[in-house]
Amino acid sequence: MSTSRLPRLFSTLRTPGHRRGVLVRRAIAVALLIAALVSALSAAKELPRVSVFSRDLPAGAELAIADVELARLPASSIPESAVAAQPEELRGRIITAAAGKGEVVTDARLLGEDLVSTLVGGPKATAGRMIPVKLAEPDIIPHLHHGDAVDVVTAVDAGSAPAEEGADPAMPTARVIATGGRVVSTSNAEGKASSSTVLLALPHDHANDVAAASLSQPLTVVIVGDRAHPQQH
Repeated sequence: MSTSRLPRLFSTLRTPGHRRGVLVRRAIAVALLIAALVSALSAAKELPRVSVFSRDLPAGAELAIADVELARLPASSIPESAVAAQPEELRGRIITAAAGKGEVVTDARLLGEDLVSTLVGGPKATAGRMIPVKLAEPDIIPHLHHGDAVDVVTAVDAGSAPAEEGADPAMPTARVIATGGRVVSTSNAEGKASSSTVLLALPHDHANDVAAASLSQPLTVVIVGDRAHPQQH
């Protein structure tokens, strides 16, 4: 504002009337706007900081420093399972399902004991193990989703197991190796679908059974639980 306008402004403020009222209202509006901006900036600085994905990532991706950043979010928007680690501490961790930009990084999205405990339950020390399983019928892999409940089965020669009533004695029968498994990932480290192997979380004893069976028997998985019985529309 030029100095020549200052006397006119002061004159308007000293003289009652419409122009002074308009000027005062505008000044109050500007002051309130500035106060609101200052309050918003102050409140944002007080929000907790949490690690979030800085870009969209595919399942199975190995985290780089640039993939995670700190963001300030309301406490009500931060899940209890959010990781406490700083972005640089997450480098090299593997995510188990596709992640979206801005999504909070949680323990259940990263390979580790917390994920196994979440999927198969129980204390971390005894809850279960993660084990890669090479499937004899890899065509099922595109149909598997992270978190799917599965049983691990193998084929038994007809002559080595009691035949069920009505079954073809010449056909091999299925034997369940493990129950209570959960799909962790069907992708490799580059985020591409694996050609034959899935990563499963299994209860501790069942994980050992599957590991032993995989040495000499063809294995596959059967989807159980809610996804095995889709709702009919």
